[in-house]
Amino acid sequence: MDNNYLVYGEDKYLIKTNIKKIMKFHNIDENLVVKYNMEEETIENLVNELDTYDMFCDKKIVICDNATFLSSETKKGTYNTDLLIKYLNNYNPNSILIITLNDTIDERKKITKEIKKICKVINCNKLNNYELSNYIKDRLNKLGYKINNNDIDLIIKYVGDDLLNINNELSKLILYKMNNKDITTEDINNVISKNIHNNIFDLVDCVVSNDKPKIFEIYEDLMHYSNEDATKIIVMLSNQFRLILQCKLLNEEGLRESEIAKKLAVHPYRVKLAIQKGKNLNYDLLKKYLLDLSNLDIDIKSGKTNKNIGLELFFLNM
Repeated sequence: MDNNYLVYGEDKYLIKTNIKKIMKFHNIDENLVVKYNMEEETIENLVNELDTYDMFCDKKIVICDNATFLSSETKKGTYNTDLLIKYLNNYNPNSILIITLNDTIDERKKITKEIKKICKVINCNKLNNYELSNYIKDRLNKLGYKINNNDIDLIIKYVGDDLLNINNELSKLILYKMNNKDITTEDINNVISKNIHNNIFDLVDCVVSNDKPKIFEIYEDLMHYSNEDATKIIVMLSNQFRLILQCKLLNEEGLRESEIAKKLAVHPYRVKLAIQKGKNLNYDLLKKYLLDLSNLDIDIKSGKTNKNIGLELFFLNM
């Protein structure tokens, strides 16, 4: 039976799900869980808690949350990681330790190497497109709902690859179709909320086709209904054009979508969309958009341009 766990990765929902599984495995009530946020706490306090016996129960779970000492960001000496290693080599059998980090871990660090030797490691990285499709299909099918593969892809396109958001949107869809369990494209368009990333994808599509009326329709929706900031839209547009340029270059070098996704550390579905959009944009135009957005960002930060007017002028002058 494992007493010490490392649960880490990009997907918060998977991290929470695995923590619940560990609690269930050890038959420990959620009320008996002690949580230490390591952005505010010390390892000394954490180890002291782990070494303390509880008079009212045989076992307890201690969650070491936001364990940034495992990431590459934390400065050396900020945490007494040697003390944690010492504890793990002689741990209290009545304490269950769950170390969590919603990020990648730095494999080069001594503390990371030691923890991976001692703890049961659970990787919670985001699911790829195939796994997401199966996840959505399985959840709906178990409840008796029918949906085709194209509509599953549409849900992923609208919501993205975050499992928490996917589950929230699926719950809405399940309630909406309670009386008729055949899910259609129209149902998805009526119920599923698009996140800003997918609105940005749509915005890029309109830029590619130079559809100015549609550009301003999406822009108005982002600004007035989603309450997004113009500066955020500028950054996300820049990131999207940069991704399209990178994918276009790598694809023309002969790399497959899966290889590009791994090289750029981007979800395969985003790579697929970027390659599709890149076919309709030449290098000079992509570089121009990136330069114009970069100059706009500088002008906004230096106070030369109003961010809303500047973004609208970018759209008009494309």
